[in-house]
Amino acid sequence: MNLAYWVRQRTDIIRLFYDKGRVPFEQIKRDIEEEVKPWEPPPFNPDTDSPEPAFLDEWLQAEQTRELVGMLAVSLLADTLGVYFAELERKIGIVLSQADRKAVFRDGKVEGYRQILEYVMGGKFADCPVRFDVIEQVILARNDFAHGDNILSFQTDHNKKTLEKHPNPFFAADPTEEDDGSWRLRTIEVSREKLMAAINEVERLADWVQENENAIWEWRARTPVAT
Repeated sequence: MNLAYWVRQRTDIIRLFYDKGRVPFEQIKRDIEEEVKPWEPPPFNPDTDSPEPAFLDEWLQAEQTRELVGMLAVSLLADTLGVYFAELERKIGIVLSQADRKAVFRDGKVEGYRQILEYVMGGKFADCPVRFDVIEQVILARNDFAHGDNILSFQTDHNKKTLEKHPNPFFAADPTEEDDGSWRLRTIEVSREKLMAAINEVERLADWVQENENAIWEWRARTPVAT
């Protein structure tokens, strides 16, 4: 089975979901800002008027929902990686004992499968053009989002372990300066540029493995345990 083909079937939908999913919420924000019906500010009343802009709550809801589309797109991309890796493991036919599996995946799913590919592909793996650090951060961002602990907002921060491994995270808002003058990059932010770059890396991985699948068959042919 051509796994790269099916990965692209999914990533095409993720691109479409992201680009089209944000549109209605961006439109709501524009309409509020431009005071388009039904977002026309009420007549001024000195007794009841608030210093806040009219429809601020609705604008903030639209903004937060627009950002959620990005996080959901990352989640879909992480799920795509999960099913791809599972199918790839079956295609390779590698058999790991429970102890070996624990050791290989000690540093996470992406690093584990990177090691498997390096082992199976041999010398060809040196030419692999994939940024595994970006692919890993797709899964880490999804995990942080899925386990958010802020009741006040869907906004999610990278956890401490992620920042220790990736001090300059791929999916990040602009740095903010804290009171002590230090800078931090903590809040997860999924821009279109970063999402599309991450999708490209996932596709690059699937394409490269597919283009070099002869190395898999050669490994299987000389490895009885794989059959």
